[in-house]
This record gives sequence, structure tokens and C-alpha cells, in this order.
Amino acid sequence: MSANCAMFCAIDIGSSYSGYAFAPRKTLANGSNEISASHWESDLLSHKTPTTVLLDSTMNFHAFGHTANKKFTKLTENKENTDWFYFQDFKMELYDKNLTRESMIADIHGKYASAQGIFAESIKFLRGHFLDKLKSCNLGVLEDTIYYVVTVPAIWSDAAKQFTLEAAVMAGICPGRLQLAYEPEVAALYCKQLTAGRTVEHGQLSQMFVIERPYVVVDLGGGTSDITVQKISSAGKIQNLHKASGGPWGGNKINKYFVELFVKLFGDSLFHQFCVENMDDFFELLQRIEIKKRIITEDENDNFILEFPSTLVDMYGKKFKLHESILQHAIEKADLQETVTVKKGNKICVKHAFFQPQFKEICTKTIDLVKDIIQKEMQCHNLRSLIMVGGFSESKLVQSMFKKSFPEYDIKIPLDAGLAVLKGAVIYGFDSSIIQTRVCPYTYGIAVLKKFNPNIHEPSKSFVEDGQLRADDCFEKFFEVDEPLAIGVKRSISVNISHVEESRQKDRTEPKEIEVFSSTMKSPMYTTDATCRPHGMISVYPPNGKWPVHVRGRVEIEVTGTDNFSITYIDDITGHTASGTIDFLK
Repeated sequence: MSANCAMFCAIDIGSSYSGYAFAPRKTLANGSNEISASHWESDLLSHKTPTTVLLDSTMNFHAFGHTANKKFTKLTENKENTDWFYFQDFKMELYDKNLTRESMIADIHGKYASAQGIFAESIKFLRGHFLDKLKSCNLGVLEDTIYYVVTVPAIWSDAAKQFTLEAAVMAGICPGRLQLAYEPEVAALYCKQLTAGRTVEHGQLSQMFVIERPYVVVDLGGGTSDITVQKISSAGKIQNLHKASGGPWGGNKINKYFVELFVKLFGDSLFHQFCVENMDDFFELLQRIEIKKRIITEDENDNFILEFPSTLVDMYGKKFKLHESILQHAIEKADLQETVTVKKGNKICVKHAFFQPQFKEICTKTIDLVKDIIQKEMQCHNLRSLIMVGGFSESKLVQSMFKKSFPEYDIKIPLDAGLAVLKGAVIYGFDSSIIQTRVCPYTYGIAVLKKFNPNIHEPSKSFVEDGQLRADDCFEKFFEVDEPLAIGVKRSISVNISHVEESRQKDRTEPKEIEVFSSTMKSPMYTTDATCRPHGMISVYPPNGKWPVHVRGRVEIEVTGTDNFSITYIDDITGHTASGTIDFLK
């Protein structure tokens, strides 16, 4: 469908900040990097707006981002916020959770709303903002000629990816003009297309993409770190060499350490009171954190200046009946004199040494994982390059830690590392065929009956059917963990059902359901093994509206990309086919 589209738009719902990027077909066809990004009213991180959603008392969408923050601040000041719903930093609710379509997420006051609804409203807002931008520019682009790409972490589960895709459809995007993109994949795609010299260092990115030489992409976002190993094939396509890896080790954890510093200085109850009563000042303080955490270096004696809102300082002074030296009192009471000193006004000077242990704690987990992947992945023997993208990779200390940890590798960071995912996703929407293979994250299969073999099968799995001894719950795999999967690869599941019995005649118009299991092992024996778990449900529909009396056919599973698989039933007797679905949210 993208072949008929004139404009390509990528949408990123980030852990802390969200935005979109876009480019017309003509620009992308010329191989240009001139991809536009969203702009917002705030000077800070102007290409992205806070990932916050505000619903009114009837749970209808009211605002997103900066506008949501401003409105909720006014409501709080007027003590009218009780019945409203304010959500922030909710992307991580999709990480490593047992998701369903009914999953709920809590707002800051513990009131619940539909998780999928919140994501849908977020995508809908960004889509609407983008369409308004096009309209204001008088570009004359019709909605049905726009192709959308929504970015997701590569380490997300199949359920989380499907959850996001469905939310995008709920947001009003046509399914035929929509696909997902894995964040580290498309970030590498953007870097590959960059012109020489546009990196933090003066080296050339083109040197990173030598044919058949592997490289590592580390996407450091607010919520997660996402790691992929890739290479460029002789055909110029990107091949993934290792399954996506990572964890919840993003830059937002540093934000929490900043808040812990504030709590040490001012006390938990007073700081909480400040956040509630002066929410606009609190939001401004959070924005200052985003700037300061990027300039922290490895020099322990280096420092940065942080200014506190006067409302916070005045609240502390009032509590302790102080009229002067208020911040000095807070520092001494918290016993932070070695790393924190007072500056003029409501400012403090913080030594970088205060935050260095926290940076080390977070980054070490990602660094250790990258080292482990490089050591174990046989195809990494001639690896020379590492690319860092994502907002957290813009931190000077993070960059320094990676360079020290990988002195033998050429490490590059694009100047606009925080936008590499969005801009790469636009390019991917234009030509998704550039990603040639991905590595299967699990072994996928179904439960089948097999003829009982006493040399292989456990006695507890045996039972008698039609006079024959059979083994139950046998794992029949169709894709294997760590297997390279190219778009278009197909595997089949045999279907053999008889509807002769009167009691089964009513089933002839109903879809057949086949439960899918997954395992971290290459060849699990049974679907009940400790490494296996239910993963999804395949539903196949009867050809021509009704199953034959004797069903003899196969269910074909085809790899289609980040949307995972397409399902087709093929009748071996008649040759008739019917479409099916695979559902990871049941």
C-alpha cells in the first residue's frame, strides 16, 4: 500500500517525550535526509512534547503534552483536579507485562483507565497535530495518500506490538497504510543514510557500514535500552544477526535520582506538597533535569548549576522559620556538603560525583549485555563498530562510559541521536524491504498428538486413542529461536479434522482455533515444559463459509515483518483457501 502514498509519517510514543517526523515520497526517493520533525511550543526538546494525557471527568480526551500539563496545573491550583485523569510515563506499562485488550493503567492519583485507550488517544493526537501541520503548509496532501509508521522497542513482546498496532487503528489510521517499526533497526537505517561528517565526532558514518561487516546498534531511550546486531548484505540490505535484546535501563532512572536528591534536601512530605501545590514549577524543574543530566561528565570535580523554584525554597524556609541561608540549611541537614554547595539566588552547585554511581549502575547493565552478545555471537568475530542512538545516548557521561568499555571499537553518535528513530522510521515506511532478515526471539509451535515412543516420551504423557498408544502435549515447532527469518518465509501446520459425528456438524461454520506456544529453548519436548508458555491463538476460517466433512489441509504461517505473521488455510483436497488471524492478546 505504501507504493501509492505521497507522504510518510512516523509517530513515536516515548517513555517521557513523544513526537513525529515526516517527508514526501519525492524527498525519500532521492535519498535525501531532509526529514521534518514536529515542533512544539516549549523551547526545551522542541521536537518532542511530554508523553502526558489528560482526560476530563467523563474520561474523554482533553489534552496531550505541554497543553495537558498546563491545564492540569490550573485544575490543581483551583483544586478542581480530583475528577480528572492525568497520565504520564505510561509507555513502560507495555514492557514485560501480561497484556490484554482490557489492561488498565493508573493515573497519578491511582484512578484507572483503559491502557489501549490511552495509547490510542496519544497516537490520535500526534496524528491530528501532523495533519494540522500539513494543512497549515498548504501542501495539498490527501489523508488517504499518507502512510504511517509507529515505532516500538524491538524487545517488546508480540502482545505489546499487537497492542500498539491496534491502538493506532483505534486512533483512526487505516490498517492498510500502517505498520510498526523496531526502534534500533530504523535508527541504524537513518544512520546508514546520513551524509559524512554528521556525527558527534568528526569521523564518517559511512565507515561504519562496510559490506558483510557486523555492527552493534544501542538505542538508549527514556525507558529501555534496545540492542541489535546487524550487517549490510552484498545486496545492500540490512540483516539482523542476533535477536533483539535489552532491558528497562533507560534515562528516566536518572530523573528519579534527581528527585531523590530533592527529597533528601527538602524532605519527602514537603517536596510532595510542593509538587501538588506548584505543579507548573514542578514541570519546569523536570525540564531542567532533562538538560542537566546530559551534561554530567566523568570528572568527579566537575559540577553543574541547578536553580530551584522560589516556591519550593520559600516552603522550606517557612517550615523551619528561616529568612536567609535556606538552601545552606537544607544541604547541611541532608549532610550533602561534600557534593552540593549553595550559589547566589535559589541555585545549588552539584558535583558530578553525586550522580556518577547512578549512571554507572544503569549503563553497566547495558554494557555488560553488549559485551556478552559480542562474545557469544559467532558472527561478531570481525565486528568493529558500535552506533549509539536515543535521547539517553546524548549524555556525555554515557558516551564516555561506552567508549571506555569498548576501546577497540569505533563508536559513533549522530548529532540528532534523539531523532534517529523517528527519521529512520520515515525512511523505513518508504522502503521496508531494506530490512532483509530478523532473528526469531522464541521457538514457536503448537501442541500435537504423536505416536507414543517409550524411548522418547514420558509415560505420564501417554494415553490410548482408537486402540493406539499416543503421547499428548508434544511441541511441534514452526519457527525456532535464533533462526534468521526473512520476509516471506512460510511454515505449515497440518489440520486433520472429521465432522462425521452429528455432534460436530454445528462446528462446520465456526473458525478453528489452534493455540500457539513459545519457548526459549530450540527444541522443547512438550508444551508443558518449564520453558514454554501460551503465546497466542491462531484462528482459521472455513473456506466458502463452511468446513467440509473431512478437513484435510494445512495452516500456512508467513513472516510479514514487524506485524509478525499472516495466516492462510489451504485445503489439500479442494485447493480452496481462507484467511486467518493470529492473536497475541487473548
